Amino acid sequence: MPPLTPAIVELAGRQHRRGEAASRLLLQTRAIAFVEGYELRRRTRRNDVHAELARIRPDNRGFAYEGAALAAALADLATPRRGQRRYGLGSSDTHLGSLLAGPGTGFVHLIHVGAGWSAALLPWRMLHRRLPLDSLLRWLAVDGAGFSRGFFGGPRWIRRLAHRPDREDPVQAVLCQGVGRSLWFVECGDGAGLGRHIERFPPGLRRELWAGVGLAASYAGGGTDRQIEQLLTLGGEDRAALAQGAVFAAEAQRTAGHIPAHTEAAVSAFTGVSAHTAADWARDSYEFARALGSEIESYRWWQCEIRSRATAVAD
Repeated sequence: MPPLTPAIVELAGRQHRRGEAASRLLLQTRAIAFVEGYELRRRTRRNDVHAELARIRPDNRGFAYEGAALAAALADLATPRRGQRRYGLGSSDTHLGSLLAGPGTGFVHLIHVGAGWSAALLPWRMLHRRLPLDSLLRWLAVDGAGFSRGFFGGPRWIRRLAHRPDREDPVQAVLCQGVGRSLWFVECGDGAGLGRHIERFPPGLRRELWAGVGLAASYAGGGTDRQIEQLLTLGGEDRAALAQGAVFAAEAQRTAGHIPAHTEAAVSAFTGVSAHTAADWARDSYEFARALGSEIESYRWWQCEIRSRATAVAD
């Protein structure tokens, strides 16, 4: 696995918007935590990595687990497997499986997202075949692939993506959610800049991008009161998608055992309910979605169910 340095996630070096100083500093800290987690997993024996990750402050630990997941996924993908043996979630036979075990269960969402970063190098279908992913959460890996491409590709790549042919493709929709998350970093939380990028996309994909923005704004934070108010001017399906992203953030933070103040504030603003109630929306419909099957349509049903709940509260 190649080493990573903090310079690779330097926001200013990628033509990302400089934004307000406090927002930029916090988002840069989140990105550096990702690199720190990657390096910890790269240098540390798989059974010891959880103790090292536990030293990272709670607000940044999820990002560190995301980086560690990329390192573990690359190690698994580079390891020859005999035949077509299937590995279960959390299997200690794999690098990613050992990361998902023990304390890693609290970061199951971020680990799936981090594994998806490897799709920048390999087809996402290979990830689904080769890695020990959850049957439903594995679609978060596609979201992770979208984030990595948007973050590293920057504004120019995102503009090119916006002009690709529009088609009814659920995988493209989930990929765009990851791109939406990256936009929060690319635009440093600036609502006007976010809107300009998203308006270039076909109407059917805009709500998916806003879902990613809602997740990033709620999970990573970095938004000022003014920036959050800019997002609250959204209406209709875009507003429901923004809320759905916030709900996913609430569930990921609660699963990790720590809901930061910035997540509570953003989730409350976007959904109209507390972060704990929003997390209940995700958890209540998760098992039903799993029962529908492992294909992406089940994952999309899960998201649509959450958007319906958010719409009902708004009405």
